[in-house]
Amino acid sequence: MTGGRLPLLSFVVVTFAWTWTIWWAAAANGLSTQEPPGSGLYLLGVFGPLVAAAWVVRPAGRAYRREFLRRIWDPRGIPARWWLALAAVTAGPVALGGVAAMVTGAEMAAPDYSIAAVAAVIMVALVASLAEEPGWRGAASDSLQARARPVWAVIGIGALWSLWHLPLHFFEDSWYYGMGFGSVRFWLVHLLLVQLGVLFVWLANGSGGSILIAVLAHMSVNVAAGLVPESIVRDLVTFVCVTVATIVIIAATRGRLAFTAPNTDGNAPPFL
Repeated sequence: MTGGRLPLLSFVVVTFAWTWTIWWAAAANGLSTQEPPGSGLYLLGVFGPLVAAAWVVRPAGRAYRREFLRRIWDPRGIPARWWLALAAVTAGPVALGGVAAMVTGAEMAAPDYSIAAVAAVIMVALVASLAEEPGWRGAASDSLQARARPVWAVIGIGALWSLWHLPLHFFEDSWYYGMGFGSVRFWLVHLLLVQLGVLFVWLANGSGGSILIAVLAHMSVNVAAGLVPESIVRDLVTFVCVTVATIVIIAATRGRLAFTAPNTDGNAPPFL
């Protein structure tokens, strides 16, 4: 564990092995993400990062495991300004994009606002965020930021996170499929994922290592994207806002993204 290399490699291998095995098999068999058994396999694949996080955190020591779990569920100690920052850099850009679309009269695809549909959007966003963030912005970030300049560590993790989504482009009824593989929108969405990864880690670092705030940030983006009417204008404004926020935060923090090396009190290596 002290070398720090094996846990991160193990996390990546387990994450991709779990998710890609399930998703590629489902996509290759033409299964739907909306109906069983495809919907069940899609959901099962989402848990790859959480399974991998459990795998690499398990041998890190009891004290580290307890602290890791606390960071996932405990909101205490997160300063108010970081809750405001969460709203500003996640739901904020999507909402601004929606306003811009209405003002310009852009063609918009209105979502279903029935109670059941809204509840489904929120539930799916929550499950996806809980399944992904303890891995990407928890175990993986702990590992790589401890031994590399935070901005490069986070961009590297964001690139892996973006690549992890690749099989979703081959489910014919998925939102990812609709954008067209290799299209301009394809590249913009995947660049957006990398940038969101930077913002999520900045929020986690600044709030004292909270994984919960990354979970809520991820959930906030997904809920906003699901409830704000979709349009080209919305997506372009969202991308520009997130890009500007990412550049400003990297510059303002000089690439450290509010990172402070965790104090493990000798109970666990910095991953470790």
